[in-house]
Amino acid sequence: MNIPSPPQAGPQHPRPLFSTRKPRQVGPVGLPMLDRVVQSATLGIALTVILVLALDLLTGMWQAALSNLIDALSLNAKVISRDLHIGHASLGLRLGISMENAAPNTQALMLHGIMCIGIFGISWAVTSMPLRCGLRILCVLHALGLMMIAARGNAFPYSLLEHTQVLYNTSLIGILLTPGLLAAGFFLVERSWVNRLAASALILSFEIIALPFKLVLHSVLVALLSPAVIPVLFLGGGPVLDILLLGALYAWVLTWPQLKFRLKT
Repeated sequence: MNIPSPPQAGPQHPRPLFSTRKPRQVGPVGLPMLDRVVQSATLGIALTVILVLALDLLTGMWQAALSNLIDALSLNAKVISRDLHIGHASLGLRLGISMENAAPNTQALMLHGIMCIGIFGISWAVTSMPLRCGLRILCVLHALGLMMIAARGNAFPYSLLEHTQVLYNTSLIGILLTPGLLAAGFFLVERSWVNRLAASALILSFEIIALPFKLVLHSVLVALLSPAVIPVLFLGGGPVLDILLLGALYAWVLTWPQLKFRLKT
């Protein structure tokens, strides 16, 4: 029986200590990231400039939307507009809603106190921990505000006009800062230009369209309840809510698949 012999290995050449072969060229690692930073900054600056140039058009649209919503809801209110300047730069108009509301009387304060106790009790049945804690915090803050109003002899120095003007200012600042926030985060991790532009259009459109509805909704709640709810409305439905909604939209656009337009050749 013939047993095949194992294959003979070729001659073993010792590996040279110094190789004369030309090494493979490796591109710089920092260039792709630097290119993405430049793209993000360029897009963020371009969107901010477009928003600033379109402020007069946006404020006119918001003013018309506020007037139409007030007329449609038959509110005894009017839109107040004032020029808004930062240094020599004009930022359009500063909008607000004025409504004649009497100071909250003792009966209104007692009714709001009963509502706080009732909502605080209902919060025990809420299974969601964040929602339960949020309701309790709002109830405690509203109760503290009621006690301060009662201590001042039912005097309420904060009018609906001032409240809506502050909401308008914070919303406008949020809209102008949104491109910068997207450039500092989303534009860096997202490589698709389609997704970048679509996400920017979605978030900015939502903020622009929601602004007049938010101001009118606050005015309706003040008219139905009393001016005593203005502090809790600002805490629960003001900048904090805007940040939460922006975070939700930001988290959603991060889940989008990579989309690209490809030209047929």
